[in-house]
Amino acid sequence: MIKIAIMNQKGGTGKTTSVINISGELVRQGKKVLIIDMDTQGNATSNIKIINTSNKNMADAITDSSITINDIICNTAIDGLDIIQGGTLLANAFVALQKMMMGKETVLKRLLDKLPSDIYDFILFDCSPSLESILNINVLVATDYVLIPIRVDKNSIEGYGTMLETIKEAREMVNPNLKALGVFMTAVEVGSSLDREMITEFPSMLPDLAFKTYIRKNIEVRKAPLTLQPLCFYNPKCSGSQDYFNLTNEILERIKAEDK
Repeated sequence: MIKIAIMNQKGGTGKTTSVINISGELVRQGKKVLIIDMDTQGNATSNIKIINTSNKNMADAITDSSITINDIICNTAIDGLDIIQGGTLLANAFVALQKMMMGKETVLKRLLDKLPSDIYDFILFDCSPSLESILNINVLVATDYVLIPIRVDKNSIEGYGTMLETIKEAREMVNPNLKALGVFMTAVEVGSSLDREMITEFPSMLPDLAFKTYIRKNIEVRKAPLTLQPLCFYNPKCSGSQDYFNLTNEILERIKAEDK
């Protein structure tokens, strides 16, 4: 069971879109995937069709030891794709964590450690932009990899350095197995001279982390959430779907290389 957090302290970089579409592509390739929505905005929860909602949530699992992670998993309309809901449901979880005297950073890991490893092939975390949030700290403790989406703009490009430093600190302090899986560009406008320049220079800027694949700006990427489906199920032939197909395969190749 491989755990991947899609995280960036900048908003609007395509975190939720990427969580849903990478998850969808993994499922399309025969993998079983669990999305854990750790964002108080809850966009991953609202952008996928849930057909079996649990009456328990993350706050219940944190505060009641008799409730397991399995009790708060919801099924989606996509066979093989499940989700733990986020959004306003996380408010009580946030409060419960803050009140804990000890072990508040490791609650999510302890919950996931009790989940049988053969239920899912992948767990993907959708995270809020706030790196200092106790929810995100829990994710960094629990996950194996961090995947960083960026937009082709000055603030986003400069921000990945802070994200990499956060991963380094988390590895040194709380999770020695944590790795930065890589950085990829989203909403790329291939008709823009700036974006074309970034496409050329990005690999040399981050030779060990930059993904070759970038996600092109495409209206279908914005339409898919309205249908509550991952892009590969909504419109598998569009350029955005092809981009997420290529990115997912590149992710799998990197993980395979890490495991050697």
